[in-house]
Amino acid sequence: MYPVTTTPTDIVAAMERWSEEFVEQPHHVVGDLPVCPFAKAARLKKCIRFEVLQFDPDDPLERDGAILTLAREFLQRPELETLFVIHPEPAGIGARALERFVARLNTRMAAQPSTRTLQAFEAHPRSEFCVGGVYTRRSPYPSFQLLSRALLKAASDSLLGSRYYDHFTPAMLKLVGMPRDEPATERFETT
Repeated sequence: MYPVTTTPTDIVAAMERWSEEFVEQPHHVVGDLPVCPFAKAARLKKCIRFEVLQFDPDDPLERDGAILTLAREFLQRPELETLFVIHPEPAGIGARALERFVARLNTRMAAQPSTRTLQAFEAHPRSEFCVGGVYTRRSPYPSFQLLSRALLKAASDSLLGSRYYDHFTPAMLKLVGMPRDEPATERFETT
């Protein structure tokens, strides 16, 4: 378990420790690759923007609201690969409420020309997202990440010849846009 922290710097540090100690580590359930094979490179290149924000899962996601403004700002910074928005209270949002929020956010971003190239996915201390018995999205804080769909497609395509997806269910494969015969608006997520 990670210590409860209160400053934005400490919260980001806790999330980075989670990445270093779990997400970036090889695991048999994903073919002895890291849980996210791309997290370490992104962290070392410093192409992740961390934002500590006490967001509301019932946010109406208005075009000029805080969340979609952050998304558009992120798109204006081509050197960044990921926008990581972290809620500062581990128990501030329930896991199911965060999943519903991220689903609404994806729908809202897809409907707007300025953000339709982005995909969001969540992580939560009580996430039930499980690959072969491993809860790959159990993070110290409720959070969501935004990435470009093109980056996600290239990343998932690069793993096709590996054993990375061996323990993914058909529903999980669909979440990462597999098979590739779906239209361009397919949904992408990573573990």
